[in-house]
Amino acid sequence: ARVLLLAAMAPFIAEAFLPAPHASLILRRGSTSANIVSSPVSMGRRSWGPKMQQEDVSMQRRSFLQVAGLSLAGFSLGSPVMAEDLPPLGSSRRPVVVLGATGKTGKEVVNTLLQKGGYGIRAAVRGEATKEMFGAAEYPADDIDLLTGVDVTKPETLTEALAGAGAVVFASSASQKGGNAEAVDCIGVENVAKACIAAGVERLVVISSLGVTRPDSFAFKFTNLFGNIMDYKEQGEERLREAYKGQTKCSYTIIRPGGLQSGKPKGLNNLVAVQGDTGYSDIDRADVAEVAVASVFYPETAFTTFELYERNAKPLQKEFKDQVYGITGAHTTDLQYNPSTVVTNKESAAAFKEFFSNLKQDSQYDPTNGYKAQKPAKRA
Repeated sequence: ARVLLLAAMAPFIAEAFLPAPHASLILRRGSTSANIVSSPVSMGRRSWGPKMQQEDVSMQRRSFLQVAGLSLAGFSLGSPVMAEDLPPLGSSRRPVVVLGATGKTGKEVVNTLLQKGGYGIRAAVRGEATKEMFGAAEYPADDIDLLTGVDVTKPETLTEALAGAGAVVFASSASQKGGNAEAVDCIGVENVAKACIAAGVERLVVISSLGVTRPDSFAFKFTNLFGNIMDYKEQGEERLREAYKGQTKCSYTIIRPGGLQSGKPKGLNNLVAVQGDTGYSDIDRADVAEVAVASVFYPETAFTTFELYERNAKPLQKEFKDQVYGITGAHTTDLQYNPSTVVTNKESAAAFKEFFSNLKQDSQYDPTNGYKAQKPAKRA
């Protein structure tokens, strides 16, 4: 009788425990509270409208009832059985949040996600922005969630921006309007790392800079003239690593690209991932965005720091002429992939797995190369 009673109650239990249809968080500038509004979110080439919401909830209800049925068949009469499977990483229910989305690199990350289709996207910006700033005719930005008033230097603006997120790409950096290098590239990174862990965000990808551990290199000396930015970027990396010590479910990836350009992307087959901070080349922002998006989805990049540059790289310093490819060699691939498809499809997966293979986690070597801060930043 108890089994029959529980079976009869299962649909009502499912209704009570299943998540409501998607509601996006739109932060208004100057506000730390969120307005909950219904918003269509991209699901491939279809819009996440009422019909798809209903289909999604129905699918989850069926999943719940299947699990409940299995439990009842086994006469498990304890507390209700809940399916522990999370929505897919990067879907509308666990979207990718892009911080600094209106910057040159951040915009490329958003457009890369849009071009591939199928991803839930939150474009988070500090100031004013419109959806017309993103996308193209062939991949419009109508269905992204645009969040304004999100400032990495103000932790209180991050909580709701990251709520329910599956991944975060940190593409913010110091600017005249957005804060100095200490506030954004060091303390801001620390703020976001802590907020991601608190929110249970599965992967944080931070776009840093090549050469941050090599103060004797020209790349460091020249770039550091702009507000001590290289020094603060390296300190930000270290604070992120400190924040993630002991974490298992939440992880990070730090990408150190070469000199950022806005031109024609070379494509994955012309790039290398390297560890050791020993080489240099220019690199297109679209190529950086491609690898940043892929880094969200592959376990090979968890808890890693790597440099990203083109195959024709040169040594960062003269003494590195025989070490251009660092301590683990050049990580690259000749396998073909389609940059217009999701990074986890069969073709792309083979290429990215080869590209990311055998990267060392930061605990296996010293990603700082013994660097000591020149101007220690204030604590968050």
